[in-house]
Amino acid sequence: MRVKLRPGAHFVPVARGLHCARAERAFVLSAPPSVQRLLDDRLGDLTDGADTADLLGPVADPAERAALRQVLAALLGQGLLFDPDRAGGPAPDPGTAERYAESLAHYEEHCAEPYAAFAALRAAEVAVLGTGPAARSATRGLLRLGVGTVTDRPGPGAAAAVLAAAAPADLPALAALLPPGTPYVPVADGDGHRTVGPLLRDVPQARAFRDAAERAAAWARSHPAGRAPAVHAAALAGSLAARTVLDHLGATGLDTTDLRLVHGRTLRTTPHPFAPRPDAPRWSPVPGGAPARPDDPADPDGALTTPWSGLGQWRDDLELPRLPFRLAALEAVALPDRPLLVGWGTETEDARRDALLRLLRATAGHAGTQDGRTGTAAAGTTPRRWLLDGLLRALAAEQQDDGPPLPDDATATPLARSLRRALTHYFDQPARLHHRALPGTGWTLVTVTRTDTGERLARQWAPSTRTAAQNALARALAGLQQDLVPFPAPTVGTRALEWAAPAELAALEAALRSPEVLRGRTVHAHRLAADPVLGPLPLPCGLVRLTAPDEP
Repeated sequence: MRVKLRPGAHFVPVARGLHCARAERAFVLSAPPSVQRLLDDRLGDLTDGADTADLLGPVADPAERAALRQVLAALLGQGLLFDPDRAGGPAPDPGTAERYAESLAHYEEHCAEPYAAFAALRAAEVAVLGTGPAARSATRGLLRLGVGTVTDRPGPGAAAAVLAAAAPADLPALAALLPPGTPYVPVADGDGHRTVGPLLRDVPQARAFRDAAERAAAWARSHPAGRAPAVHAAALAGSLAARTVLDHLGATGLDTTDLRLVHGRTLRTTPHPFAPRPDAPRWSPVPGGAPARPDDPADPDGALTTPWSGLGQWRDDLELPRLPFRLAALEAVALPDRPLLVGWGTETEDARRDALLRLLRATAGHAGTQDGRTGTAAAGTTPRRWLLDGLLRALAAEQQDDGPPLPDDATATPLARSLRRALTHYFDQPARLHHRALPGTGWTLVTVTRTDTGERLARQWAPSTRTAAQNALARALAGLQQDLVPFPAPTVGTRALEWAAPAELAALEAALRSPEVLRGRTVHAHRLAADPVLGPLPLPCGLVRLTAPDEP
């Protein structure tokens, strides 16, 4: 039997035996000093391949011969050595082995039958579709690694393909040119970066990767200093795609489900998990506008703001003021105009939740426009709060005016007086308050406007007039306390829903569905069920609308 040391495997004599290492594994193999010295002296022969009879020949002592056989068997069993006679076929001729030494060594290191894998590589036909430096780099890389045929005309015999697209949107069209089931590696050009995918199949997976690549591109645009040199990034991306094909053809087990981003002036390669998601409707109609599970908890922050795939990124670098209210800034990375959404609250968690809900409303509004749906964009931490948020906002939009002035006793609390003094004396914004009550309930919409110009400063719903007045004054003050970024326009606020008890929410839902409020109209709710990249969204959001009987 012949044995050969795998590339990347090492052993070295130590006090207790042989210290062996391969890949991420390391262990100590017990061996007598004479066997250690013999193996150390014959390292060159083991690297080239040696017959075990030749290794045993110089050993006269039967005990040492038995120990050497045991050590060789252990190294063979642990994968540091392999048997060239059982490597899946004859070794390549010396000229071929020298020319493609990189690929051959890679297979010898990682494959159970490296010579069979190398023969499959030499016989394979791989298609490279697309133009540009990434396609040329992939072609060069495949030929350098030893692929038998590289073509730009995929046929039924193609073992794999590389799709080099000028933009992520072009990937599905390129995938459609391949015979069904052909594995391919997508490479997408970007604005200052390149995206390289794992091995995919068929057009639906190309669409999923397109969405992921476009989301990654949106994140890359938020770091203009991280732009990669275009030609060099394309060359590296093409080379990475060729290496992925090498692993696929050799069945090395090194396949990864990560997409890789080539970005930055120093050509950093950042992996990110990617799982192709099946084609499915993004929108889920809610029959009767009633959520099936009214109180589903969720932990949204991580999913919605994960780098390279999330809908937004926190802008903690803005150093927004923290008094009198906490503020949190969230950049909507996935939206075309990348708006900066500022949330507010008495605590940091409160402000971040407010910003996340703003992000989801903006996402639902944009997605609804694309899907041709109409309605009021809404979001909440539970399905019930999402629906109530949409109904309260829709009803507020129907009001022609802000209602009658608010009685003075509604702002007679110490907190309300303090907030009003801050508006008047610190920000020079004297304000008046108006209110509108929801029939059949104590929920009230309070609007704060400037007394001199009539400009709206805040609008807030709450379960009582007093609470609504305090929330509206607080929102007006939060909008004035900073000048680093523009605070969003004073649209209707429903933060009181997040603090309301389940019984309060149930009573509010019953009031909103009363004939006095609906006036013969029907509630329609469509939930934005999933994001093309994130999958199911961690918080409910979507569009809510009220329609008359004669409306579609």
